[in-house]
Amino acid sequence: MAYRTYGVLLVSFSRHSHQRSFVPAFVDHPRVRIVGVADDKDIDPYLEPLNRSWADRLGVPYHQGIEAAVRRSEVDIVSIGHEIERRAEIAMMAADAGKHLWIDKFIGADMDECNAVVDAVDGSGVSTILPSYVYNDLVNQFRRMISTGFLGELTAMHVDILFAKGIPRSISKARWKTDFLPPGRWKFPDIKREILTVGAYAVALVQQCFEPIAEVYGQGGAYFFPEHAAHGADDFGTLTLVDRSGRVASISAGRSGIASHGAGGPNQAYLFGTKGTGRIDGKRPGVDTHLRNRIVHGDFSVGDDDPMQWHSGPPTLLASTGPDFSTEALKDLVNALDTGGSPRYTVHDARDLMEVLLAGYDSIVRHGSVQLPVRGKEAS
Repeated sequence: MAYRTYGVLLVSFSRHSHQRSFVPAFVDHPRVRIVGVADDKDIDPYLEPLNRSWADRLGVPYHQGIEAAVRRSEVDIVSIGHEIERRAEIAMMAADAGKHLWIDKFIGADMDECNAVVDAVDGSGVSTILPSYVYNDLVNQFRRMISTGFLGELTAMHVDILFAKGIPRSISKARWKTDFLPPGRWKFPDIKREILTVGAYAVALVQQCFEPIAEVYGQGGAYFFPEHAAHGADDFGTLTLVDRSGRVASISAGRSGIASHGAGGPNQAYLFGTKGTGRIDGKRPGVDTHLRNRIVHGDFSVGDDDPMQWHSGPPTLLASTGPDFSTEALKDLVNALDTGGSPRYTVHDARDLMEVLLAGYDSIVRHGSVQLPVRGKEAS
């Protein structure tokens, strides 16, 4: 039986996305081919030459105008790598055109946008996948431990996901914005909000085994980086999540500073059950190695085009032995397209994820817990 090949359109190489990280998986899959790069005219000045350079590197055309590019006949899958503020519009446009969706982490900037994307997808019948969340080694180990049953019934969990990136330094009071920035603004030229971008991985892990979250309590604003302090935007934070059955999960997420961890930052989960407890390390082998000379005399310079190391991995002494998440996610999507099934993490899961994250930010601003569900603009 001959299986079809799927054409992928790469929409934007925004620095706020992982589009460039997805390219190797698309290139290596025998039944997927990249058919173009696209973006609109009203984009940041740096972005058009970057998009064109990727199109040239891949040997595919660059289309100026997303809507027309999405509707091209050779396009089966649209990989959305734009800023969060633009993803919902593009996702709905692609769904309306009958194209399947590969979306980097977030489907919209607020709950209204997320709900609109889900409605558009449900009305179109296309397949969707958010590849960043449930295909990494931490999640795979987690699922295996739960399936064994030796923990009994899972009652609580804690997750630490931190990236050993950036150089913490003293923050002058003149650069410290004392008011914590509410949710709703995600795009910055120099930072990312880390509860959003890193905490999302931990929240997605909780989603895998908990009932829907009913209560969220967040803490943030303990700055380690002057770039974040100047905006009043999080570089580290914690969330406590309670599901409908009363089970509790806590997470810590953000940046821990360059060379602070031998494997590029903690990536671990602690599970508590009625019969036992377990600890999972997503950076196998689970060895913390701190070599003084490598740290003291290491070259921790960063490139001018990536000052906060958005697209460069943290320095590591040990490499993970787990599978590449993009490759695993692409296998899942292609199988879903072949069989008519559904990938493991879709826009429905992403909508619920964003609801939890928005509630976490609201909790930090309000200094109190937030009850879920919260739908609509009041959650943004």
